[in-house]
Amino acid sequence: MSDVTGYRSDGGGLGQDQGLSKNLRGILTAKLPLLSSPGTVLENSLYYDINSSSVTAVEQQETFNKDRIVLNNFQMGSSPSAYIPSVLFASTVFWVPEFNDANWGTITTTTSAYNVCIPHGWGFAALDQIVVYMGASTIAQIQISGMTNYLINAACCETSSKRTNMLNFAGQYLNWLDTRSIMAAPATGNSLWSAKSYGLFFSAATTSAYYPSMKQAVVPLRLPWSSMAALDKRLSLDTKLSTQPIQITLFTNPLSAFTQLGSVVQPLIGNSWQSSTIQLWQEELSDKSLSVRNELLAMPEFNVGYPFQYAQSIPFDIIAQNDNGTSQFQFLMNITSIINSDLTTFLFNVSWTGRTVPSSGQLCPMYGEILTDITLLLNGQRFFAFDRNDYPAVTQAKQLDVPYQEYLLMPAANTTTNTAATTAFATQGYIYEFNNSRLRSIVSEANLQNTARFTNQTFQLSFSINRDFYYLATGTVSPPPTTQYSVGVSKTSGYTLNMTYLYNACFLIGGDGGTTKLITN
Repeated sequence: MSDVTGYRSDGGGLGQDQGLSKNLRGILTAKLPLLSSPGTVLENSLYYDINSSSVTAVEQQETFNKDRIVLNNFQMGSSPSAYIPSVLFASTVFWVPEFNDANWGTITTTTSAYNVCIPHGWGFAALDQIVVYMGASTIAQIQISGMTNYLINAACCETSSKRTNMLNFAGQYLNWLDTRSIMAAPATGNSLWSAKSYGLFFSAATTSAYYPSMKQAVVPLRLPWSSMAALDKRLSLDTKLSTQPIQITLFTNPLSAFTQLGSVVQPLIGNSWQSSTIQLWQEELSDKSLSVRNELLAMPEFNVGYPFQYAQSIPFDIIAQNDNGTSQFQFLMNITSIINSDLTTFLFNVSWTGRTVPSSGQLCPMYGEILTDITLLLNGQRFFAFDRNDYPAVTQAKQLDVPYQEYLLMPAANTTTNTAATTAFATQGYIYEFNNSRLRSIVSEANLQNTARFTNQTFQLSFSINRDFYYLATGTVSPPPTTQYSVGVSKTSGYTLNMTYLYNACFLIGGDGGTTKLITN
């Protein structure tokens, strides 16, 4: 949602503000950032006090989960809230939900009623919306979709291995019928969350070892001060500068929206989390006497400026009456820059609800379709154009790492027999990014880089969807359920374009704990 540089001491120069709007540049220049007065931080380790001309050591202390914040509602499909007190430092934030403990009953014959198919990265899929109330902000709320939360966090990971780990820990792929999943087959009296013994993939004589990590997801949340990137030195938000707590509200999805469970399994898991918490990294910069922080709190005439990137989620249902279901069909969509601000980046992917059986939702929610022949027109003129599938080839010159989600386990179908060796295959989840100054600025945390200013102008995005790779054959004969769709699944409906706009912005927090103001232009 946003990247906070924070604790800037360059007096508003910022080095890369040539493309900023006049209003935003004036704010960053006139409102002195933290520690620019009365003193200056040198390399985040020394503090120069201009009043006494003395230099003192400044220390940075990092803690995690020091304050475990429990959400006020564990029900799935609800809108639980948590409050970050106005006495802390807040940096990268995670939502940590956990399924209930459950044990298998007496197992005789395993039928489809015992099926379990919980998708890769299910923690991201369990989120519908994130809403943040920044204390006394003049903007009532900041709201992004669950898909936007995933897209930006994925774009912020500096390496593909980090992106893969982020997805793995956000929820393991669980399907006891699949050799790619560590989940053990049902066995009388065993925990539902038991792990396989190697070599005994389908035997009931599996281990009874309880493996609690299977039922936990650690999901990074994209908040105005939070980021998965570690390339820039950045200190966390000093919440004591505002007298009001920060409210985080998560709109979650019901269990049926992101899992496929047999009739026996669903009541075992239930419709509520065993635990649901907010956990934070906290980073504090101070000298031994805390004078740095105390001096700031004592001077209400100064504001603290936190530059970041403001995100706007815009999901489009792709509707084309003449869609023929082929990979050659060209989609054309009109999109508009809504906020009058410095638009830096488009992030987007295309998801499809028709892949699963039944077609009640994309069973691999983090998978983005392969798009080809992508063109972005600005007021009718070509701005970006990528022929065929050359996007991942040519953008590597501008990016730190591969531009997609590697090794994504995508279930083909929830099978009704244990004779199939695999029911999923590894693929890539495709994420696309158009940056108006330089590609991959999100990863390098260059939040206030040069930007082209597109104020309320019209864009046209055209692309084709590759409907030949990673698709199953459609038929009416009766091959194994892993090789065909159920009859009636349409390839010409159910597509959603998940678009995210990123803008330059700045949070101003009063030194007296007064108002919090979001400036986007």
